[in-house]
Amino acid sequence: MLSDQEREILLQEQQQRYLRQSNERSLSRIRRLRVSHAYYVSVLLLLGILQVIGLAFFTKGFLLSRQVLPNIATCLDEQGQLDSCLHASPFDKTVILLIDALRFDFVIPVEESKANTNYHNNFPILYNYFINEPENSLLLKFIADPPTTTLQRLKGLTTGSLPTIIDAGSNFDGDTIDEDNLIAQFHSSKKNVAFVGDDTWTALFSPFLYSNLTHPYDSLNVWDLHTVDNGVIEHMMPILKESKEWDVLVGHMLGVDHCGHRYGPEHHAMKQKLNQMDTVVQDLINSIDDDTLLIVFGDHGMDSTGNHGGESQDEVESTLFMYSKKKHFGRVDNSSYDIGNLGKNYRSVNQIDLVPTLASLMGIPIPFNNLGSPVKEVFIGPESSDDMNYAKVNYLTSQQIDNYRKTSAELSQDEEVNKLFQDIKTQWEALKFDHSKEDIIKFNENASNYQKVSLEKCKAKWAQFDNVCIAIGIFLIFIALLLLIIYSKMIPSVVIAQLNPQFISSTIAIVLVYTLLSASFSIIFKPESIPLLWSIWFGVAIGIINGMLAPVMDRYSVPWLVSQLAENLIQNGWTYFALVLIVLHALIFTSNSFIIWEDKIVAFWIGTFGVLAFFKSFKQEENYKKLIGGYHSVVLIFLTRIASSIRFCREEQGDKCFTNFKITWWSILLLYVSAIILPISIKYFYRISHSYEGAAPFWISKGLRSMMLLTAVMWTLEYVENDEYLNSQLNVSAVLFKSVRITLARVVMSISLIASNIIWSMGPICVRLEIETKPNAPRKANFIGYGNVYGSTYFLFVINILSAILLVNKPLGGLSLFILINQILTLLELVDLLDIRNNLISVVIMGLLGYLHFFTSGHQATLAAIHWETGFLLTETIVFPFTHIAIALNTFGPFIIVGLCVALLSLWKIPPTAKPISLISKIVENSTSLLIYQLCLTLSTLIMANHFRRHLMVWKIFAPRFMLNAMILIVLNVVLTLITVGFASGTVIKRWYKMFGGAN
Repeated sequence: MLSDQEREILLQEQQQRYLRQSNERSLSRIRRLRVSHAYYVSVLLLLGILQVIGLAFFTKGFLLSRQVLPNIATCLDEQGQLDSCLHASPFDKTVILLIDALRFDFVIPVEESKANTNYHNNFPILYNYFINEPENSLLLKFIADPPTTTLQRLKGLTTGSLPTIIDAGSNFDGDTIDEDNLIAQFHSSKKNVAFVGDDTWTALFSPFLYSNLTHPYDSLNVWDLHTVDNGVIEHMMPILKESKEWDVLVGHMLGVDHCGHRYGPEHHAMKQKLNQMDTVVQDLINSIDDDTLLIVFGDHGMDSTGNHGGESQDEVESTLFMYSKKKHFGRVDNSSYDIGNLGKNYRSVNQIDLVPTLASLMGIPIPFNNLGSPVKEVFIGPESSDDMNYAKVNYLTSQQIDNYRKTSAELSQDEEVNKLFQDIKTQWEALKFDHSKEDIIKFNENASNYQKVSLEKCKAKWAQFDNVCIAIGIFLIFIALLLLIIYSKMIPSVVIAQLNPQFISSTIAIVLVYTLLSASFSIIFKPESIPLLWSIWFGVAIGIINGMLAPVMDRYSVPWLVSQLAENLIQNGWTYFALVLIVLHALIFTSNSFIIWEDKIVAFWIGTFGVLAFFKSFKQEENYKKLIGGYHSVVLIFLTRIASSIRFCREEQGDKCFTNFKITWWSILLLYVSAIILPISIKYFYRISHSYEGAAPFWISKGLRSMMLLTAVMWTLEYVENDEYLNSQLNVSAVLFKSVRITLARVVMSISLIASNIIWSMGPICVRLEIETKPNAPRKANFIGYGNVYGSTYFLFVINILSAILLVNKPLGGLSLFILINQILTLLELVDLLDIRNNLISVVIMGLLGYLHFFTSGHQATLAAIHWETGFLLTETIVFPFTHIAIALNTFGPFIIVGLCVALLSLWKIPPTAKPISLISKIVENSTSLLIYQLCLTLSTLIMANHFRRHLMVWKIFAPRFMLNAMILIVLNVVLTLITVGFASGTVIKRWYKMFGGAN
């Protein structure tokens, strides 16, 4: 018989043993949760690597490339005689002024009825000299070969070669150009090249520039309109007037280009820059002597938004002007210089034609890789009758092109072109002994034809694609899609978490084996299409595929997996609708017209979902659910319509679209309005689930509102700084404006991305403990906000990232994101009401919202639509990674928000669960569903871009769309794998699991 004391001791020991066992079970569950979470992240990471490798292979095969020949041209002919240069150079010195983005209609007269006062008729000097001194000057339309980017244009302007997207053997990432070029030829000919301006020249030509007279300036801050131009003026005029050490003087001015990027051509700042250019050219003309040639030209134009990079008429049409104080220039045909409708009828030459023209004028060898033709007006004399001089230049140019073609293995076997050269060579030999004017004219026609045919043949030859790499890329993306479907839709939800503990190590081992096999194959057989490095990547991809398929095929048969797909994927009519949307979105890329109007199509689909949700809501049993569902459906439709009214049109949409995406006073005002309304709106959604407790009021009403107001103030300063009237009235230093603006931007960015996330990771909660006391009854504890503990806490993290993205978006872009957040919260309520949180339709609509607001935040699937200027919100110059982060957040902000919020489909309005692994698996399933949707679109763009690779619009529409989809896929993989699943959702679930101990 135990005494009372012994029973008490025994009872305490039992309680302690129970507590220890309970703690051990809890720790064991937490360890299993961490391990399972790590497995999910590992699987997503491996699948992401596979997708990136597939995209890399397709890109390598699709983006055109050519091999650059390293040969250097000389004045020696085949017999070693000095007969391959035009030695009687008419000029001793040359002054070159490159005005970046000098569009042709900026320099010609335009009728007042058709003119824009800010960019027309403000740079008249070139045209005036051309009309008043026709024998001393020449004005031509200067046609650039796309892509119309400065680096590619400088290459064409100095080498005479054609650009492709990737030039094998010639790296333009800041390395010295290793292709024969004019600057190198000047240097070899003992001519000193002085330079002032854009530092791209020093990156490309540094060994060939005369260091004593070289003054580079940082070129990439597109918000700085004056530093480079003022530097050119400061140094160029003294060099021209006082120094005798130079033979060629180059100035590269950037103000016009930067003004276009920052404000567009219609801004008043453009008028000021063009007036300044007019003055600079006049000063240069006044300063040169009779033996100096002045050349003024642009490297490309700009579109209506001030951007460039594509192949629209406004982007490729630039300006070439030449001037000499002695009479030198002739005319081909006066009717060819008819200005016409904004210069559309004006005579034009290719930009690569400058290379043989300038080389011949200066008596240096024509660069070896040149494909351009000499400009006829420069060589026929002021009487337009010196056809023999033009013939000699024509022959030297043709001879250089023939040397180039014979040296190139891919060009030398073209018998048609070779015969054309042999014919003109025979004619040239005959002209040396006996010639008439008719013979010379005939020779010039044949030589020009040879040069033209050669150029066209080269364009066709270099438009070649690597079909092997393209096929590998498409295959790997297809397999990645298949693996995503298997892991998210076919395997039971918790199997990934229960994979063999050796899964990761065995996969890595398989990857290493296949990598070694692939590398060995490359070393032994040396396939041309896939060199060693790419063979290694292919081995990694095959290893990942085998490593991930092995545990699946070991456990399940194919028929069983297919049955699981049918069972798990097809749930109800909503799923069929989601599949229809995915298929239709993928089919958009089969037509350039559909791609052009994708923004409107996406808005229509979201509106269609809203209409279906409206009618579906009225099938609810409870009346209040019918009303709430109908209300949220109407709100979603209304917000979609409002968002779609923000338009940034692409060129192909023509007059059927009017761009209103501009920084205006009313868009700034809307920023302040949204800063007031958005926190109130979020507060409303929180109160639906009684979650506006704890940290929520501070985070939403104070934190978010403060960040949005500071962002609004920053954009106000930007607007005032660049408004002509307000700037003049306030009379505040531009330096002060810039300093305050950058300081505000840095404060908002540092708080949003660093400080707030550190605090969030420490565990802010959106619940309140309420103790209920009643007489003669035990006290009762109630957690207010318990029913949405995951979603309310997770959304605070979304707010942090949202604040940073709002900062780098222009005012109307900020309004678009304001609408996006309200649409997402509305969608979450509909998803809960209609019980479709695990249905494919919820993920598809979330993805469509990302696309809708990509377009309505001022973007299009074109290179020219990238907001490069936002990279200078945080810094005055390019500073890694701040500049790059700003541009990435601006471009992909809507997709980042959608990628974060896809977890809320599983977390919103649910209480703590005793099965956290199952909850993580649902988040992973929705995340992979979003990746499946994006992979379907990406696979379609790859196939269609390859199918239409000879289409007229391939580089204007299909290729940019494929590149955008590829970038979105990479961004979503990073966000979903590392942030949504890897950090944010895992942090929230683990935190609440520890707090509530798995209680239901």
